[in-house]
Amino acid sequence: MESILLAVTGMTPQVVTETLYGLVEKGEPWPDRVEIITTRQGAERVKAGLFDQEHLARLCEALGKPSLTPEQVTIHQVPGADGVPVDDARTLDDHEALADYIMERVRHLTANDDCALHASIAGGRKTMTFYLGYAMSLFGRPQDRMSHVLVSEGFENHPDFYFPTRESHLITLRDGTVLDMRDARINLADIPFIRQRGHLPGALRASGGDLSFRRLVDLINLGQRPETIRAVWHAAEMCLELRDTQRCLGRVTFASRFDWSWYQAVAEATRAGDASLRRSSEGGSEHLGRCLMMQLARSLPLPLEPALGYREQLAQWLDHYEGVLEDAGIRPVDFEASMRLGLDVAQATTRINRRLAEALPDALARCLKIQQVFDAQGRHLTRTTRGGGYGLLLRDEQVAISE
Repeated sequence: MESILLAVTGMTPQVVTETLYGLVEKGEPWPDRVEIITTRQGAERVKAGLFDQEHLARLCEALGKPSLTPEQVTIHQVPGADGVPVDDARTLDDHEALADYIMERVRHLTANDDCALHASIAGGRKTMTFYLGYAMSLFGRPQDRMSHVLVSEGFENHPDFYFPTRESHLITLRDGTVLDMRDARINLADIPFIRQRGHLPGALRASGGDLSFRRLVDLINLGQRPETIRAVWHAAEMCLELRDTQRCLGRVTFASRFDWSWYQAVAEATRAGDASLRRSSEGGSEHLGRCLMMQLARSLPLPLEPALGYREQLAQWLDHYEGVLEDAGIRPVDFEASMRLGLDVAQATTRINRRLAEALPDALARCLKIQQVFDAQGRHLTRTTRGGGYGLLLRDEQVAISE
């Protein structure tokens, strides 16, 4: 398994060599490669200190470890809001870009199951270390670690100190005090962190896409405050829009018109306080099927004749409107199998709930998935009830339908 050291640095590239020294002192694996996230000025310091002045090569030789060449050390310069590497993140937009970049880098590295990531938060601006630590909490796996380096007094941040030397090497502090680098002590402090990766769906763990740090945090927080959820069903686009009380935080699209129609029927029942979507009542499955057909008739050019019974209406669609169903991505043979005895909600509900679980953090998906939340008296509960009516764990005012 490949071992990777990921570090954030500012104007003190020494944290890289100090961390490497600390890894050896603790008997931790020597990294196969190193990735450094820094600013434009920080990158210049890293190149000068680690390579031009050869401190990294000297460290590897002193410790008897394999060399880490420039090809094995990747220096990432954080882009600002304008896409240009920043000298120093000073604006709010630059900090947003900084957060996004660090999160995406961690998300990319942890997507590889064949590597173990060691993140050092010893350098860089406070916001950089916070974002790296938080990204590790969001995406870190059991094999990943996070640490900080503790350097004995006087040596920390001294421009000439990169690691404790074996031979005597004197340095002078600003107050005139003379210290010997041979006497320096470095301790690598392991930073425990809560791993939340298991609460994120694969779509949010996967690298790439347009996911921002702020949007991910907002989605997680939205699930922790379910009373602030505002959900809008966009029928034409088969898209669920997620909002808090002020902003759009994300969208979940659905590919199946059949599944979407059932989901919208449940949303409308929740908004109306309609507890009739249940299988346990007499004729319940046919009622569910009729509700789904009403949704399809509104979105597709399909006739719905109140005078016809359920089975007669179903037969008419299958006999005369197979092409309309197929154009909507609904295979007539599947439609008949799912609707013949009334709507079989189990499969459609499972697919919808799986789609939500794939796209949203756990707590948020639970609020939006289809559940049996109406009891026998028609009361909308805050928990699932066996044999109850289908609905969502949202209040009526949290649900909106856009045709």
